[in-house]
Amino acid sequence: MKKALSLILALAMVTSLLAACGGSGTSSGGAAAPSGASTPASTPAEGGDAEQGPTSSLGMSDSGYPLISFMVPSYFGGELVDTRDGFPAIREAYEKAIGVSVAWQPMASDAYGDTFGLTLMDRANMPMVLAATGSITGTVIQAAQQGAFWDLKPFLDSGDYPYLSQAPQDVYDILTVNGQIIGIPKLRNTGRYGLSYRQDWAEAVGVTETPDTPEEVYDLLDKFTHNDPDGNGKDDTYGLEAVGEYTGWMDIILTWFGCGYGWVEKDGDLVPVFETEEYKTAVDWLKKCYDEGIIRSDFITVPTSEWGQKVQSGEAGAIVDCLDSAGRRAWLSFQQNDIKSVVNPDEYASMNLVGPVGGHTAAVQVYNGYFLITKDGAKTEDDVKNCLKFLDQMNSVEMRALADYGIEGVTYEIDETGAAIMHEDLEQASYPQQGLNQAVAYIPYNLEGAIGGAQTEPYVACTEAMERSAAVAVFNPAEAYLSMSETNINNGTILTQTINDARTQYITGAIDWDGFQKAVQTWEGQGGAAVKEEVNELYHAG
Repeated sequence: MKKALSLILALAMVTSLLAACGGSGTSSGGAAAPSGASTPASTPAEGGDAEQGPTSSLGMSDSGYPLISFMVPSYFGGELVDTRDGFPAIREAYEKAIGVSVAWQPMASDAYGDTFGLTLMDRANMPMVLAATGSITGTVIQAAQQGAFWDLKPFLDSGDYPYLSQAPQDVYDILTVNGQIIGIPKLRNTGRYGLSYRQDWAEAVGVTETPDTPEEVYDLLDKFTHNDPDGNGKDDTYGLEAVGEYTGWMDIILTWFGCGYGWVEKDGDLVPVFETEEYKTAVDWLKKCYDEGIIRSDFITVPTSEWGQKVQSGEAGAIVDCLDSAGRRAWLSFQQNDIKSVVNPDEYASMNLVGPVGGHTAAVQVYNGYFLITKDGAKTEDDVKNCLKFLDQMNSVEMRALADYGIEGVTYEIDETGAAIMHEDLEQASYPQQGLNQAVAYIPYNLEGAIGGAQTEPYVACTEAMERSAAVAVFNPAEAYLSMSETNINNGTILTQTINDARTQYITGAIDWDGFQKAVQTWEGQGGAAVKEEVNELYHAG
């Protein structure tokens, strides 16, 4: 209730401020997956020091480059600051290659949505570049309508930003408000979501076949919880990893039951998935898992920063999330921390990266997050050009290597196959480049010449699982229309929160199904009914 109230007040303050001064909500997400590249020492074109960009209204950095300010989410803490071991060398590398310096403002991922909204109200301290997570929101669209962000279309049309110009036009269309492109998308593989679980635990409890239905997954998770999969004789494990603030794992599971992702077509119209019978079946499955201890009883209070840690520590057996950042990360952590298999002590513990269940999984939208250039931060066209130059050149082969792997010879080596091999004495949270990938748009997603990670067993398994997920991924058919719905623009954040809160309350037993239906009625009164009408008008108009 306190969180919902704070969001209502924040939105009200944003709306009031926009109306008064004409100036200028996001979802949490996991850290970006490595995309590959090579040694970071030069510009793609000339192999030497980059020319400095135009003058910056913030002046020049100590190293003599024009300065931009950039707010990004922080998933580990301490990213992108010179006090981090090794980071000054990372900063020097991108400054030399691009010719732009950055005053980083890393903000904790757990509260990034709230921080983002408050930042929009703080015009005097607005960063030039704001990283937004998830999809475009009503708050952002409303701010754009009031002129908070630069129109990037004329800059992109200039031909000066060769990487950014390669983003799909339909993605730029989603990030277009009143004919103006307001954001640079972060491209993603649509097949990243799916189920992963401890393979050695499964063998220990007698599950030898990969589960392919929700019922089979339940059986696996039940055994993980109650059949002592780690063999220590204690009742200290549970089946499914879960956190409270990030609820994307629930949305993925809902698709297993055929209810769609976000919205679904029903009787010729688009409706929210919570209006389907399959949705009730799915949340009842989640409720059963919670009631039986398969999901930890305190998951509501678990912050996003701890997402996945219980799998790595050997307390939870499965996770539903990004296959690369969840399954592969856990698998590699077993190797790095010498966690042995419970059935074969001569081998490391491993993960089975399943992907879809029942022939379904949620699609990762082709973009996941975007970058806004603010007018209160970037006061001049030169500022915008410096921001775009940095965002553009961070997509080069050299800079992707820097963001994903660090510095060759220091944090990684290139093996005989051309793949990046991270130094085994380093853990992910301590990589000096950690967090820099939050400033990479990965445009184009598949960059010619970019290197990838080592073709290890986890890497290959992850690639195969993402291919399976991509083949059956379920998209939200209303996504484009929601960004054009006036009511959703104004009330979308609160509407989403109302349903998400009610769903969690039903799963945990705080309300019954009648209570959930009352929350749906509240949703309708808050503007949900109008959103449905506006979405379907757009849908039927083609």
